[in-house]
Amino acid sequence: MIWHKLNQLRTKIIAKPQIILGIISLVLIVGMPIGINNQILAQAKTEETYEEKLFETALAFTLYFEGGFSNHPADKGGRTYKGILQTEYNAYRRRRGLPPLDVTQMSDLELMEIYQGYWDNSKSATMHPALAVVMFDTAVNFGIQNSITFLQQALGLPQTGIFDGATQKALENGNNRNTALQMINERIIYRYKRVQEDASQMAFFHGWLVRDYSLWGYVDKLKDN
Repeated sequence: MIWHKLNQLRTKIIAKPQIILGIISLVLIVGMPIGINNQILAQAKTEETYEEKLFETALAFTLYFEGGFSNHPADKGGRTYKGILQTEYNAYRRRRGLPPLDVTQMSDLELMEIYQGYWDNSKSATMHPALAVVMFDTAVNFGIQNSITFLQQALGLPQTGIFDGATQKALENGNNRNTALQMINERIIYRYKRVQEDASQMAFFHGWLVRDYSLWGYVDKLKDN
């Protein structure tokens, strides 16, 4: 019965990635370096600019869906602000020798540093643009270890949650848009299982699917390298 209701709800969800206003386009216009002496410097600057724009592209999508403050009674994560849990923010402040602070008081600089950690530790910068965006959003939404598990599922690997040599090798052949879309598919399957196992999570089900289907449409339109 619950599966039938979930499928009915799924058919009502229409992904509208075009509503995500202010998303940064992943189009890099790079001028040719003038002179041999400037070539290496220009290449380094180009790569830095590319990664920065890719990170901004991923962050724009994630922040759109993370929104502001949340403290829903059914949310097992508890108090959350812009996708950052209070417990996570406490740990961040503690590592820097700072006193605890309400997560709603988190500065933009702190937010960016925390999100940069998700970006770096999920190895998103090494991936195809579509996969980088999906990997980053999954790391924020599910945790870094779980994002690796989703990646391993999409690559047809054992799900260890560890970015090991086998994962890296499989990624060399699967570093593409298809793997990104398969990761989203695995996320959707997980959402259905989650609400089947815990009915209290139905409060978030519609929002989860809107996020997943919007992510699908979003990365499907990103340009390749």
